[in-house]
Amino acid sequence: MSAEPSRSSNREPSASLREVGWIYRELGVEPFIQCAGVRTIYGASNPSEEVIAAMNAAAEAFVDMDELADAVGARMAALTGAEWGVVTAGTAATLALATAACIAGNNPELMLRLPDTTGLANKVIVPADQRFAYEQSIRIAGAEIVSVATMEELSAALDGSVAMICLVGRLDGKSPLPLREIAPIAGAAGVPILVDAAGLSPAKPDRWTESGADLVVYAGGKYLRAPQSTAVVLGRKNLCQAIWWNGAPHQAFGRSMKVGKEEVVGAVVALDRWINAQSAKEERDQWLPRLRIIERHLAEISDITTEVMSWAGSVTAIRLKIAWDLATTPFDAEMLRLALLAQRPRILLHDFWSTPTSIIVDPVNLTDDEAEIVGRALAEAFRRPASIATQDTPLEAAVDISGAWHLDMRFLHGATTQQIDIRQTGNLLQGTHRTNETTGIISGEVRGRRVRFEATHERIPIWLFYSFDGEVSDDGSLIGTVRLGGTAKEHLGPVFKGQFGCADWDASRMRQGAEAARTTRCSGGQDERS
Repeated sequence: MSAEPSRSSNREPSASLREVGWIYRELGVEPFIQCAGVRTIYGASNPSEEVIAAMNAAAEAFVDMDELADAVGARMAALTGAEWGVVTAGTAATLALATAACIAGNNPELMLRLPDTTGLANKVIVPADQRFAYEQSIRIAGAEIVSVATMEELSAALDGSVAMICLVGRLDGKSPLPLREIAPIAGAAGVPILVDAAGLSPAKPDRWTESGADLVVYAGGKYLRAPQSTAVVLGRKNLCQAIWWNGAPHQAFGRSMKVGKEEVVGAVVALDRWINAQSAKEERDQWLPRLRIIERHLAEISDITTEVMSWAGSVTAIRLKIAWDLATTPFDAEMLRLALLAQRPRILLHDFWSTPTSIIVDPVNLTDDEAEIVGRALAEAFRRPASIATQDTPLEAAVDISGAWHLDMRFLHGATTQQIDIRQTGNLLQGTHRTNETTGIISGEVRGRRVRFEATHERIPIWLFYSFDGEVSDDGSLIGTVRLGGTAKEHLGPVFKGQFGCADWDASRMRQGAEAARTTRCSGGQDERS
């Protein structure tokens, strides 16, 4: 089941965007040229021709999934030099299944108790500088996250209550608690180490298992171009097998995290291809030339600078940074991102890699033809900045909303009562937003009777964001919609800030006595559901 040599890219260069995207257009969705790397929200990467062929072949017959898992585990070991391997339903699923494996093994009594871990070693250590957005996947197995900042704290935490240590591969190089120093301590305590290397790429030998990790997980649907919903897990045979037994097709904790036979076969072929196939090497060799195509279109535009960037060991792909002077190019990165998405063909830029005056272009999902299209579109935007910059006529505030407000928020299912305290100076708003659990900082503005403000709630590991948009009604109340989202600090951007959908809200001014009482209730953390 080796990967046959091929010169395929993510799409055949000769195919037009219209031909490529016909299936989405039939559903009413317009596809885009993807410059934002391998983010899951945009489909990550497309399976390679070899992977699609393997999946089609796997769909022609039936097998016992346990027998397939054994055969695949041995094949992945041979490909990478690791002791064993297993294919799962994605990296986040792996975090949950690995936690279950390290808590329960394949002890059926414990497996069927999960996520009830009462009386079991159920703590998972995550270094304080490596807290990350997917920890909920660990907690759903019944684990408690413990954060440590020093080797002394790590040693003290290893008191028999710890089931696993989880490290984030891309952060390991600069961490005060790197794998190479943690591994001997964890090994002596008999605590397995899992490395989340989702956005990185495997090799032979595997750098993480060679450095002392017991398990490492790679996203299948990113650089490997495996089925998008898969992950490749390498490491100790007993733990890889425990991951398998705790997941589908078995009636255990991870039954909901199903991976099909076609996906399993496709992921193994993708792993083989990435490590051994000439076609994969040729794809990687095209990343820089495609960035150079874009760079050439911008070369003669004044006040535009470009730089090819790489991050050894922490990011797989090289990328192109494009920066400009706001004095001569009066639009910011978000204006540019939205304008290119509105054009045809649509072009998608990354949001949280940007600064107000710079963007970063990732070449992984581009063809040569698409790189030309992107280069021309960017050049046109910088030559004609007025076509991008939005010039809203500024309105003075027609209302003053300073004060304390009782806020009702209605979600798709359920509702809650909150409080906002506003200080208005001219058009600008500042203040606080109190939910049942946290207090956030408000910033925003009033234009005419329209009110817009964002409430930022700093939490570990995910900050919460409420982006309010509303107006002052005739009776003096506020009414509108709010975008809901959350993101790790390193991923601050408009996409994640709205990733949980929208809710409706209205607010009325609070009487002075009610304000004091409400403040007391909020600080006590009581649930006040309407």
